[in-house]
Amino acid sequence: MERNQAIGIAVILIVVTSIGFIAVWSPPPTPDVRIGYLSKDLHQLALRVAIVNGLFEREGINVDLVEYGNGALEMDGFLAGQIDMGYLGAAPAMLKRINQDILVTLLAAVNLEGSAIMVLKSEYDAGHVTSVADLAGKGVYQPGPSTVQNFLLRLALNQSGLSYADITAYTTSPSLMANSLTASSPAFIAWEPFNAKSEYDNITVPLIQSGEIWPRHPCCVLASENSFLAEHPDIAQKVTDIHVEAEEWIVANPAAAIAIAVNWLEMDETPVTTAFNNIIYDYNLNRTGLERYLDFLIQENQLIPGKIPADPAAFLDGFINTTFVDSL
Repeated sequence: MERNQAIGIAVILIVVTSIGFIAVWSPPPTPDVRIGYLSKDLHQLALRVAIVNGLFEREGINVDLVEYGNGALEMDGFLAGQIDMGYLGAAPAMLKRINQDILVTLLAAVNLEGSAIMVLKSEYDAGHVTSVADLAGKGVYQPGPSTVQNFLLRLALNQSGLSYADITAYTTSPSLMANSLTASSPAFIAWEPFNAKSEYDNITVPLIQSGEIWPRHPCCVLASENSFLAEHPDIAQKVTDIHVEAEEWIVANPAAAIAIAVNWLEMDETPVTTAFNNIIYDYNLNRTGLERYLDFLIQENQLIPGKIPADPAAFLDGFINTTFVDSL
């Protein structure tokens, strides 16, 4: 038995030697930072630009990217220890930071505006729904209560003399909204590029852009998990630096940025260009806008009573850290 095993080992060694090399498996390198982001979200183009332009490699940062379907799920990813930093909506970041004690800090903005209320084209052309006021008694799809789109919908309704109670709100993924519309539920609110894509597909037309509802409203942000931020401020600074560089590159090179987006989204150039032009790429955090959203959460009972910040200004001081951007 031992002799047969020895022969077998010898054969293996001979074969390996005759090949001329020995393959040695080694585990992949441990990432310096794990970054979450939302799938197919044009708002977060800066991250894609940083990857395509090799900015992380240039700075010697090994990145592991983790994709999520929405900001609430990404916040759950922070809680589960899956990611260290992330691109996500300011709204779910704030809501879940307060209600679930998911300790993250906002380091930079990613974009302003970039959402819209879209209406079924056939209903618009027939004159049935040509203004937000015409949504009374109808169904409207929105991506969830912990989103800035939900707040924008409420604002638009209030500005039109309606309340949220005057519609029936349905929650679903933006990718499903356009094909869910009917005469009785003719509208949805979502972020780009889903709006421009549904218009390009001749399904919807814009009823109102989010910039008309709330000019320069905050949307996506770059956040860091607090313990990672405390332990690796150097990496958080480098990631923020890269983010700012990518944002500035997008503004300075819109045609090239759109080309990257077309490839990333696997979408025709026309809707991508339309969507791109509806977004403001700005890395400066809009504290006034965040204060307004926090006030909404408190006034509309969106926060767990025992979690409502006794001092909203002090909460924002701990939730927002602009020193990483200000140091540039």
